[in-house]
Amino acid sequence: MLELKYQYGRLSYRRKSTGQERGREDWGLTRNRDGTTTMRCLAMTDDSKFVRDVTFTRNKEGRPIDAFVRLQVDTQLIGAGYFRVDGGRMHVTADGIETGHITQTVKTPNELFSIITHAVMLDGWTIFNYDRTRGGEQSRMVYNTSTRWNGADGPLGRMESCRVNLLGDEEVTIPAGTFKATHFTIASSTLEVPTAHLWVAGEDRILLRYDWGELDHEYVLTSWKTEQR
Repeated sequence: MLELKYQYGRLSYRRKSTGQERGREDWGLTRNRDGTTTMRCLAMTDDSKFVRDVTFTRNKEGRPIDAFVRLQVDTQLIGAGYFRVDGGRMHVTADGIETGHITQTVKTPNELFSIITHAVMLDGWTIFNYDRTRGGEQSRMVYNTSTRWNGADGPLGRMESCRVNLLGDEEVTIPAGTFKATHFTIASSTLEVPTAHLWVAGEDRILLRYDWGELDHEYVLTSWKTEQR
């Protein structure tokens, strides 16, 4: 049996041009005794008034097991959904103001697959199973829980593809400290949005920094603590 490991911290949402904070995301990660890992994220923005709750569990290879997403904007509940992966299928139960109550089963790839929840910390998990020996840009199938670039609808979403490119290993200094990091880019093959740069650290792919400069957005880790149970 593995030891239980708990990590937690905060990600700051900022305007890249000014450094002004426009929101924050508090997260906690549990590496469970069975080898699975669960991350919980609570994101809140001051400008768009989002409140997004996400819980996501993956296996040690990075494949999703289940996820829960709840999104509220100001006083309006936008929707909530539960996603459970079973072999090559994902079972979806979602309620949304635009879609109503829907249940569906979606076919998923056997290997390179993830769920985009729009919790920014979880974008770092997209790099799982990147083939360093092959290198270059590699395609990923994802289930995106929103049809909009900023995650403003859903969580009933759709299967999409994205492109991941590993740029190399670097040392990154952020408010939470200085870390050895892996730098990669991610680009949507479906939505017309700029390419984003991400830096992640460690075997749990903790997101240190996310640079979406063309949209004047950046996200930086301001605290990161680890406890062994």
